[in-house]
Amino acid sequence: MPQEFLAATRREQLLASYCASTGRTDERVEILLAQHPPQHSARFSCYLLDGNHPHSAIARGIECQVFNEFFGNGPQVMLNAYGEYDTHSLFFLIVDSQKRTAAGTLRVIEHSPIGLKTLNDIAQPPLQIDTQKVIAYHSIDDIARCWDIGTLAVTDAYRGPAANHIVSTMLYGFLHSESLKRGIEHIVTILDHHTYQRLTRILSLPFVPIARSEPFSYLGSISSVAAYVHTPSVRPTCEQYLKSLSNEALLQLGPHIRQLIYGERLPDLVAIS
Repeated sequence: MPQEFLAATRREQLLASYCASTGRTDERVEILLAQHPPQHSARFSCYLLDGNHPHSAIARGIECQVFNEFFGNGPQVMLNAYGEYDTHSLFFLIVDSQKRTAAGTLRVIEHSPIGLKTLNDIAQPPLQIDTQKVIAYHSIDDIARCWDIGTLAVTDAYRGPAANHIVSTMLYGFLHSESLKRGIEHIVTILDHHTYQRLTRILSLPFVPIARSEPFSYLGSISSVAAYVHTPSVRPTCEQYLKSLSNEALLQLGPHIRQLIYGERLPDLVAIS
């Protein structure tokens, strides 16, 4: 079969997963839970999938639903932006196993011959920061030990203060835990400025702008930050922050930070190959 046909077929499959309606996504969740039923009584289940697995279509459906809502990024935009990185992606997928619906997902892009999306994108205007400059500036001695947070998307019912940020905190907790297990020392990403402020100011995650870059417009976000974090620095930085909090702030923020850095109250992560 010609390579061009294979590529075209793959793009059609990816586009179909981005086009999935919420209802179709829930049908896919039912299949996922039937094939991999939760082995616990907790409300949420979390799965780790690679971009080639059929169940990863659930994650892409969530991505498109949320990014279309906030930034106007429809299926074709998402395919154009992330399609070439799909084979090199891992998806953390959280499912509400009681309501049997998808709650949120985080995409990690691993290093490959095509590079990391964040570094490829900021090498272009307006930032024009060469990858070698990033490597030198942040002392990245092995680019294979660098992950790229491609997306984080949480559906409306599980988003924001009303839902106590529970799903997004779990996703970052799984990311931190898995990155340590795999020896990942560096993480890059492009974050909407509001998200960047929450992570750095409220949770004290030690993200910094890549190579001291300025905010810029990116994929529908008026103000985004190209960000870097040294993974081994996350835990000690957050622990110091916890010690500085008042009793009231500790009561409010402590559970989120401890879940993120220690994995407290995280359900088991089910890796599906």
